[in-house]
Amino acid sequence: MTVTYLRNRMIKTEFKVNEEKRIVVCIITTENDVKNRLEKYGLGDEDYDEYDEIRIYKGIARCAPEDEWDETYGRHLAEYRASKMRQIDVNNDIKKFIRGISKCVDNLYDYGMLREPHKPAERRA
Repeated sequence: MTVTYLRNRMIKTEFKVNEEKRIVVCIITTENDVKNRLEKYGLGDEDYDEYDEIRIYKGIARCAPEDEWDETYGRHLAEYRASKMRQIDVNNDIKKFIRGISKCVDNLYDYGMLREPHKPAERRA
């Protein structure tokens, strides 16, 4: 299983622009099926119960009063901020996956199904 299986699929990206207040809001909606993928590989347990299937990320770009209004730049900035929050969630999902794998490996050692790796013998000079 590769890390690419732990992604959340983007459903839609929408922008709300308020020129009077000089604000652009980007809302990214994603679908997350990490819990189902982990259960498929036998890694699902109570640690993964808090996964939401639908996640919403919001990025806001405000234009300062002394700056010139540029809607295109505001859209890019708001989308960047929303994507940054999304990436933080994906990274946390990956960390949880790695902790799950570590638990499985530890259990294999505990039940004697894996042996400790052999250390190479020291060479005499």
